Amino acid sequence: MKKPLQSWIERLGSAGSLDVDTPDERLRKAILVFLASIYCMAGLLWGMAYLALGLTLPALFPLGYSVMSGASLYVFFRTKLFRFFRSVQLLLILLLPFLVQFSLGGFDASGTVMIWSILAPIGALMFAGTGQALRWFLSYLALMIVSGMLGGKPAAEVTPIPPLIRTIFFIMNLGGVSIIFYVLLQYFVREREQAMAVMDMEHHRVIREKERLDKIKNVMANFVPETMKSIIENDPDKGHMNRHIQDATILFLDIEGFTTLLHTYSMERINRVIEDYFSCFYDIIQKYGGDINELAGDGMMVIFMERDPFKRSHNAINAALEIQEHCLSVSEENKDNGLFPIQVNIGVCSGEVHIGPTKMTGTGGDRWTFTASGAVTIMAARLCDYAQGGQILVGKGTARRIENSFHLTLVGRVELKNFKDPVEVYQVTV
Repeated sequence: MKKPLQSWIERLGSAGSLDVDTPDERLRKAILVFLASIYCMAGLLWGMAYLALGLTLPALFPLGYSVMSGASLYVFFRTKLFRFFRSVQLLLILLLPFLVQFSLGGFDASGTVMIWSILAPIGALMFAGTGQALRWFLSYLALMIVSGMLGGKPAAEVTPIPPLIRTIFFIMNLGGVSIIFYVLLQYFVREREQAMAVMDMEHHRVIREKERLDKIKNVMANFVPETMKSIIENDPDKGHMNRHIQDATILFLDIEGFTTLLHTYSMERINRVIEDYFSCFYDIIQKYGGDINELAGDGMMVIFMERDPFKRSHNAINAALEIQEHCLSVSEENKDNGLFPIQVNIGVCSGEVHIGPTKMTGTGGDRWTFTASGAVTIMAARLCDYAQGGQILVGKGTARRIENSFHLTLVGRVELKNFKDPVEVYQVTV
C-alpha cells in the first residue's frame, strides 16, 4: 500500500519537476502537489457542508480556496515556478481558516477551524526551510491573537450552527489537524530512520574499507623503502618527488657461496635461514640509520643518507662490522635452531648519487621504484662482487672518511667491471 501511494504521489508531482531537480527536490514538489490536491477536494467538501447548513458566506471561503488552489496548480504545471506555487499555497492555507472562523462568529461558533492554519508554518518548514518557516509561524500567532481579540459575531444572514454540529466541527477540525500532524511526523521520522540506517550502513562500510586499506597499506609498506614511506607520510598529496643529486653512502652485501648452499640444503630451509639472518641485519641497519632499498635473492642494497658525511660513512661501516660479527657468532650449537654458518661479503662506497623515484611506463600502467643510481652505487655493487671470504671492501672516498676510526688494509688498485681505470680498494678489518 505504501509503495503504490508513494509512486502515485511521485507521478502526480513529476508534472512540475525539472530535469535538474535532485530526488529530494522532486519528492518535496510531489508532496506539496499531493497536499494541494487533497486540500482542493477538502475545500469543496467543506464548502458543500456549509451550504447544506445554510451557511452561504462561510461556504464561499473554502470553495474560493479550491478554485484558487486549482488555478495555482495549473499555473505550476505550465510554468514550473515552484516558489510562486509554494507561496500561494501557504498563504491560502494560512488565511482561509481565519476568514471562515471570523465569518462564523469566532472560536466556539466555528469549532476552532483556525487550527488548520497551523499547516502553513508546518508546510513552510517542510518546503522552504527554517528561516521562512519562522516568519509564517509568527504570522500564524499574530492572526490567532487578532482573532481572539476581535472575537466575532456571525453575520445576520448566517444561520446559527446547532450545538451538535459545532461539536462535530470541533472533532473534525482537531482530529483532521491531528491526523495530518501524525502522518507528517511519521513520514519524517521514517525518512530519518531510513537515512540513519543508510548512514549507519555507509559508516560500517567505510570502517570495513578503512580496515581493508590499512591492511593493504601495512602489507605494502613492507615492500617500500623507509625513505619513501617517510616522504609519503609527511606529504601524501605530493604524488612523487623529483630525482636529485645527493651525497650518500651505499652498502651492498650478499651471501658467499649461495649456489653451493642451494645444492646442500632444501630451498625451504635456505629461505628460512635467509629470513632469520636478514631479520637480524634489518635491526642492525635500522640501528645505524640505514634504509634497505632492495632485496634480491641472497643480496641486499642499503642507503645511508645521514647529513654528516663522516657520520654517515661511520654508520655504514659499523653496520657492516656488526653484521659480520653476527654471522661469525653462529656456530655449531645454533644448528638446533635450523641455522647454519654463512659468510657475507660487503661493499661500501660513498659519494654523489642520483636519488629518487624511477618511473617505468608500460601497457599495464605505471610502476615506480625508489633507488639511488650512479657510479657510486655501481662501485659498491662491484666491490661486493669482488669481495670474498666475508670481506668488507670500501672505495677511496669512504676510506678517507673512516681512516682515523677503523683499521684499513690496502687491497690495491683493482679492475672492476665497467670501470675504465683501476679502482683503489681498501679492506676494513677488526
